[in-house]
Amino acid sequence: MREDSVVRENIDGRVLVVDDEASIRNVVKMFLEYHGLTVVTASDGEAAIKLINEEPFDVVLTDIMMPKIDGLTLAGEVEKIQPETLIILMTGFASVNTAVEAIKRDVFDYILKPFQNMQIVFQSIKRAIERKQLLNERTLLVDDLSKANTELEYHRNLLEKKVHAIDNELSHRVERLTVLYDISRSATSITNLDQLLANIMLRITSVFHDTVGIMWLTMPKKKQVDKVVTEGVKFNGELPDSIGLFDGVVGDVVRSGHSRRFRNIDEISDPVIKKFSATEQISSLILLPLRYEKEVLGVCGIMFRDSCEIVDDDISLLEAITDQASVSIKNAELYMAQQRMFRETIEALATAIDSRDHYTGGHSNMVTSYAVMIAEKMNFSEDRLEKVRMAGILHDVGKIGIADSILNKPGRLTDEEMEVIKAHPVIGRFILESIDALRPIARIIYHHHEHFDGNGYPEGISGEDIPLESRILQVADVFDAITSDRVYRKAMPREKALAIIRDSKGNSSDPEIVQILLDLYDDGAFEPYLA
Repeated sequence: MREDSVVRENIDGRVLVVDDEASIRNVVKMFLEYHGLTVVTASDGEAAIKLINEEPFDVVLTDIMMPKIDGLTLAGEVEKIQPETLIILMTGFASVNTAVEAIKRDVFDYILKPFQNMQIVFQSIKRAIERKQLLNERTLLVDDLSKANTELEYHRNLLEKKVHAIDNELSHRVERLTVLYDISRSATSITNLDQLLANIMLRITSVFHDTVGIMWLTMPKKKQVDKVVTEGVKFNGELPDSIGLFDGVVGDVVRSGHSRRFRNIDEISDPVIKKFSATEQISSLILLPLRYEKEVLGVCGIMFRDSCEIVDDDISLLEAITDQASVSIKNAELYMAQQRMFRETIEALATAIDSRDHYTGGHSNMVTSYAVMIAEKMNFSEDRLEKVRMAGILHDVGKIGIADSILNKPGRLTDEEMEVIKAHPVIGRFILESIDALRPIARIIYHHHEHFDGNGYPEGISGEDIPLESRILQVADVFDAITSDRVYRKAMPREKALAIIRDSKGNSSDPEIVQILLDLYDDGAFEPYLA
């Protein structure tokens, strides 16, 4: 491939290329350097080990079959010397045994020679470098969370000292403080933002009887503050869903970052809050900022009716709770952002795999939709549904190691080609087990081509020995395969496809899961996907 036919990506990283064939070393070096990578080469394992002892590398790309020291042995040495360095193996003699051995060695990727396209090599190295960057970013995030936990521990100790300092004569106050302290501690364990805010406000209003609790969050990009939680409204008092970022008394708290206490509602000039307070018979209120470092994340408002009086100790405790709640809110935002980035990355990977064949474009999404609907009918928990969702999206990730000439072959595959195809669950497991967050679904994907009667692959296990999630994927995968166009045939008519699915009961497929799929079809659940 000519360099000027490839878009230059300019990736920053150091790569060691190890191969006993000088032509391969030179071609790979030239191609990677074209993309901005720093490339060092070695002709055998001994020379590579010497270099690894002297210089740091992000990725080692090595052939398996070499004199003196083979690639698998070299991978073990790299792990000892530079454990953060990722290994990518090249081989012209692919086999399941080699792939399994690579998994044991914790190798990042597995590339078949001769290369169908040098871009395959570059993309594998690019993913490895991105993987290292993600690990580095995760380390920084863990450090930030550790600092936040230290701050939480400080406030927890502060609250404990306050509780122990209360005189026995104030036993009713101790009870109130204890409950509120429990709120602050439990808030740190919730990562769902809506659930976190609702939990905090519900508990506060349950302790301070006859109160209204309101939580606002700042939306700097929209230059507004949004009302997200309201508890304790009795008389149909209304507040707008959003107000200007610095409007009214809520805006004053956002601007200043300091609490505001109104012992008498007549002290408030804000017409919106004043009208709401009059409707809800509010006599006093306190507004506390939800502040993380120098950033004001929102405002917590506690409004008291005549029957409830707030004292200085309550204010001090509320301030401590909002301090801890602010850290919890920030943690929840970081967690959701990380999960969103993770999901988008996974979906992009699945799309890239599907796009290698325009006949199967969207296959992973279709299989995921069918599998999730089946799992929902089987009353899977949300956590288990998420595993099915992720496994569906990535069930064919192992095909990244299969040559396009085999994947897109229009005719019948030879026995040798079929064996290569059968390696994709093994490759998929190898890829996913190298990623901590995806390791729980590696086994699901590994077994999704097993048959209920034991005639599947890669292990030929049967019945309930096959993970339930894998059995669901198997049925969903077959249904989409026979109802979609393929390079070697058109989609089957629906009745024929349904007959094949029915006939698979107890043979290739779990009878219970097949029946659930047929029921979903009869209920019209699949119509949007089969149009």
